[in-house]
Amino acid sequence: MSTQQRLTPPRTHLLLAGAGCLVSLTLASVIGCSPSGGNGGGSGGQIPGATGGATGSGGVGAGGAASGGASGGQVGSGGAASGGAASGGAAGTGGASSGGAGSGGAGSGGEGAGGGSGGGVNVTCPETVLPSGDTTQMVQVGNLERSYYLHIPSGYTGTEPLPLVVDFHPLGGTGQQQANSNGWKAKADAEGFIVAYPNSYNSNNSWNVGWCCQDAQQNEIDDVGFAKAIVEHLSTIACVDARRVFATGCSNGGGMTYKVACEAADVFAAGAPVDFRCVNGGTQGSPSCVDNCEPSQPVSINHFDNTGDTTLVPFQGGTTSFPANCPPGQSCVGMAFPSADANFTTWQTIAGCTGTASELAGHPECDQNATCEGGTQVTMCLQTGGSHCGNYSSLGIVDTAWELFQGQGR
Repeated sequence: MSTQQRLTPPRTHLLLAGAGCLVSLTLASVIGCSPSGGNGGGSGGQIPGATGGATGSGGVGAGGAASGGASGGQVGSGGAASGGAASGGAAGTGGASSGGAGSGGAGSGGEGAGGGSGGGVNVTCPETVLPSGDTTQMVQVGNLERSYYLHIPSGYTGTEPLPLVVDFHPLGGTGQQQANSNGWKAKADAEGFIVAYPNSYNSNNSWNVGWCCQDAQQNEIDDVGFAKAIVEHLSTIACVDARRVFATGCSNGGGMTYKVACEAADVFAAGAPVDFRCVNGGTQGSPSCVDNCEPSQPVSINHFDNTGDTTLVPFQGGTTSFPANCPPGQSCVGMAFPSADANFTTWQTIAGCTGTASELAGHPECDQNATCEGGTQVTMCLQTGGSHCGNYSSLGIVDTAWELFQGQGR
């Protein structure tokens, strides 16, 4: 699909960070943080033998479209929400005001009155404007040509920096299947952000996340390098807000979310892994992230899990029921996962949290520790019962993840 040329010169935006809220200053606009809105739906595909979607290789379950717009604030050009600035809200001359963040308003800190943390970064929007809709993009990573499926939200004008969500498919899936499975596309249209769906590079569509998975692990594919290359490439063809780049994905794709949090925290500000637990390092058979997961910057993790999975990624911990661990030159074997609770504790350690987790306001299904380094948070949301990659709608994963991302930008 061809792109059209803009007649006006590119605009440069100064992005200010403060207390998780971002302000984009142009000659004519001040844009605050976007709150949540709309309903994600559908169940995702998964690794062989899972329920809640088609099984076997390439299987991805059907998903309902998200609906509804945002309430309060505005994000980029993807559909203005009702509301306006909240208390402590809109920025005046000199930058963000020093009040607390309300729904849609600019948060505390930034520049100007009140000072605050973080500095500004310039974002120059490309002169070309991609059309709204879906395309397949190519990017070179080392000697491999890789591809990703890209969704540009409706109403995109290319004149304001938009957040980016990178959504990794499960083992056996594809980027396009992932795009049609879980509601992130409809959420992007409702809220105004870009979504990229990477395609894995091997015969069984796996990601290399450490002690997993299959061909990607066996062939030592650099999937973290691929994820970073996607963000870099997108910054040349779309107007991406570098302070609001997020990762998500289910099963093996959830493992990629952890992997980039460990190894590419300079690019990804937060992650929302679904139905997986980090196997980035540790001793084989007893995976742990603590041993060698050292993010270069503070990064928030919002984990979504279900109690009904007892075989693929057992909720209470234990060995998976299929040969996921395939080290180079060795046979494929089963792989042990930590329990959901142990994983939650591990990530609070990685994030340098000092307090204890408590129920997240408005989300009785979630616990959160918000006392972590750099203002980051570690959250775990649980579906009682449920199935592997089958809880996007019932647990409200897309809506909750997007809501949490709003306070987790750089």
